[in-house]
Amino acid sequence: MCRVGTRSEARRGGVGVAALAALALVAGGCEPAPINVPAPPTASPSPSPSPTDAPRRVPTPTPPSGAGAFTCTERVTIPDIADVIGAAWSPDGRTIAIDRVVALPSARITGSPEEFFLDAFDIATGEVTPLGVGERQQWSASGRYLAYWSWDGELRIAIGGRVIDLPKATIPDARWVGDTLYYFAKDEIQAWTDAGVRTVTHLPADLVPHYPQDDAAFSGDARRFTITRYSLDGTTRRYWGITETGEVTELDLGDATFTEWAPSGETLLVRYADRLEERDGDGRVGGIPLSRFAGPVHEWTPSGLDLLMGPVTPAANGEISFDSFALWGSGEPATTAILPNLVGPRGFSPDGRYFAGDSRTALRTTRFELFRCGTGAGATPIAGGPAPSGELRYLRPVVGAITQLLTPTHTGIDIAAPLGSLIYAADDGVVTSVGWVNVGGRRVCVGHASGITTCDYHTSAALVRVGERVARGQPVALVGLTGVTTGPHVHWEATVGTRIIDPLTR
Repeated sequence: MCRVGTRSEARRGGVGVAALAALALVAGGCEPAPINVPAPPTASPSPSPSPTDAPRRVPTPTPPSGAGAFTCTERVTIPDIADVIGAAWSPDGRTIAIDRVVALPSARITGSPEEFFLDAFDIATGEVTPLGVGERQQWSASGRYLAYWSWDGELRIAIGGRVIDLPKATIPDARWVGDTLYYFAKDEIQAWTDAGVRTVTHLPADLVPHYPQDDAAFSGDARRFTITRYSLDGTTRRYWGITETGEVTELDLGDATFTEWAPSGETLLVRYADRLEERDGDGRVGGIPLSRFAGPVHEWTPSGLDLLMGPVTPAANGEISFDSFALWGSGEPATTAILPNLVGPRGFSPDGRYFAGDSRTALRTTRFELFRCGTGAGATPIAGGPAPSGELRYLRPVVGAITQLLTPTHTGIDIAAPLGSLIYAADDGVVTSVGWVNVGGRRVCVGHASGITTCDYHTSAALVRVGERVARGQPVALVGLTGVTTGPHVHWEATVGTRIIDPLTR
């Protein structure tokens, strides 16, 4: 693998829960030369305005509206694309930049660790075009540029797969406003355009984020940002600031476990164990108990401004079911969406015409799926493959890439996945533990009838409670950065009593 070095550890696996010495190993190699893919014909964009102005956007088709607009039940036939981890839609909704798992055998790491490869999937033609090697991909508002975080720890800007610039970013998160890219560079916030780079502001000396001990992210319109500072005692300090001035204020969020900016605007979603909050840029707060919803999983509507909440039916054998989600707005939650129980990179296209994600093809593999929305098609479950047979039974708990295997000094399997991704129960069982542990951070453990207990470490938010019975494939937590970690991932551990076993053999 090539994604190495201090900054490259952003997505690598973390340490073993029982041994601090088990840091993710550094792999050798280097990325092949960028693939030259012709860029779409377009005029050179002019520099975008600052975050105090509205972002420029290219015209998109009118989204579906009215009753059933978010009813996404018509499966679209597309080519087989395996193990997609993340998906970023182009502004016109015609192309999806996908990162997927590719196995890369290594003599330096036991077994076959995996990496993220980037492709462009054209919905109309079904064509899949290589773009590079990386993750956290996102398009500029014109669709001309694609930014992504490479496997060697660089922020890259590309046109049609050809890398044109390497801004000196030190935090993986970045945000396009029009065709201007905002990112963190040590103690500065910088903005890139095709005309050059400018320093927007400087951060306070005591709040310069150092990834992954700290994390930082921009609001959907890049007018604001958050800095999250993790501590090994389980406490988390959160700050938010104004991008143009660098002014930063500490947020008093008490026992909150997870924050996320809405994809558009400047709404901050805050998750607690029992409730949700939304905070806008003016500090106004709205809250609601999680008990008001049928399930704890959240999705953003196509506008990127409103929140959908609901259950996700356990997905274990490839069957696709449909779940009801409620819109949380200014009034009472109302059922407004029927969504397939896809795993991995769940989400709408920007025009609201499609909902995408993965279905399971086996215990530990998936296939990319596309569903058309607003057509009124019936929500009839789609049959999957046969139920698992033989000795193996455990599902891979997250759609992601294995970056570290079980060794004498590493007590589990590390699987890298985007921050906030759903983590799934490996098998049926009862939740035995939810909460903080040293090194492992926030964990969720499930006891199984076999006498084996599986635990997911470094999570950001639990979706279940102790004593709750869960089914194989049921969402139980969100991927996080808690504990000792080199980036967002799950440390997946299995034990019988105090004896460590390999969950990949179960």
